[in-house]
Amino acid sequence: MSDDDIYRELQRDLDRMPVGFPRTVSGVEIRILKQLFTPLEARVTMSLSMLLEPVPVIHRRFKGGISRESLKELLDQMAYKGLIRGDTGQGEPRYGKLPFVIGIYEGQVDRLSTELARDLLEYFDQGLGQAIRPKATPQLRTVPIHKPLTVERHVAQYNDIRASVRNSEGPFAVMNCICRQASDLAGKPCRQTPVRENCLTMGGAATVMLDHGQARPIARERMLELLDEADREGLVLQPQNIRNPQFVCCCCGCCCVALKTAKKFARPVDFFSSNYLAVVNEGECRACGACINRCQMDAVHMRESNARVDPERCIGCGLCVTTCPSGAVKLEQKPRPTMPPSSTAALYAKIYRERYGTARFAKTAVRLVSHRWV
Repeated sequence: MSDDDIYRELQRDLDRMPVGFPRTVSGVEIRILKQLFTPLEARVTMSLSMLLEPVPVIHRRFKGGISRESLKELLDQMAYKGLIRGDTGQGEPRYGKLPFVIGIYEGQVDRLSTELARDLLEYFDQGLGQAIRPKATPQLRTVPIHKPLTVERHVAQYNDIRASVRNSEGPFAVMNCICRQASDLAGKPCRQTPVRENCLTMGGAATVMLDHGQARPIARERMLELLDEADREGLVLQPQNIRNPQFVCCCCGCCCVALKTAKKFARPVDFFSSNYLAVVNEGECRACGACINRCQMDAVHMRESNARVDPERCIGCGLCVTTCPSGAVKLEQKPRPTMPPSSTAALYAKIYRERYGTARFAKTAVRLVSHRWV
């Protein structure tokens, strides 16, 4: 195949992941792949499974005319560059495929060029909505940003990100927000905050980013302080949609690719898992407009001298609650709260099954566990 054919095949391969990488009319996705992958790296990526596998298994499948030792060296380099998953911490090193979002894109923090940043923003404008709009289960969820939840007495831990931080064994790390980096390089700086270093990781994700030199270690107490800072800056907390998340994004509506994309649709609520909805007590509302300024989803508007919340746009972040001077805005728990999947593997298995159906999911699972995935 020609190089162009290889990159198109890689795009199709990544598009078959649980969260896809769809083709666009402009072809900007190919420009992105050419900046990230060499043709050899593209071919190696297509030989990987969604599961982590040892080098001998990958080498037998790849059939690329290079030695096992050379393949391992290349896989290590690709993992360091954020192009694939790599687990070299315990036992035999293993490697696997990454989705483009959340995965390859986030792995480029502190490595973006101006050209790549511009191409990424163009791609997100054209193709991301199709990829991240879930049939049922999203990659991200939204949790209330403030400490006291006055809406109910029994708050599940997975709705309290501070409890997740306190209960994590660590390590803890902070890195630059890649979405704001890309916007800065493209000449579209963030309108919400001057803060750039507030992408939070813990556990295994923190270890990987620290090993790659893309994050710096912080104490547990500092991570809790950064969550408070996110509230002051008017940023939405979006952890991984699992019960014990390993990252928390502190997001604005002008740079975050997930929020920006969801905001374009009539129902942003469909893009995120959230158990809460903001509700206004009209008798206490002073019509000051503070909640309108804080909302990142354009979910609040003024009507008849009272703030009103559009339930199809509200993602339950709580930003409107923490600055309401009269205390008129509260978060209410939805009638049927949902529990996140137990792990990253369970999350992507669920998304894959919802995207492709039970029959294809079962067939793919058999291939994966028997190391016959191609």
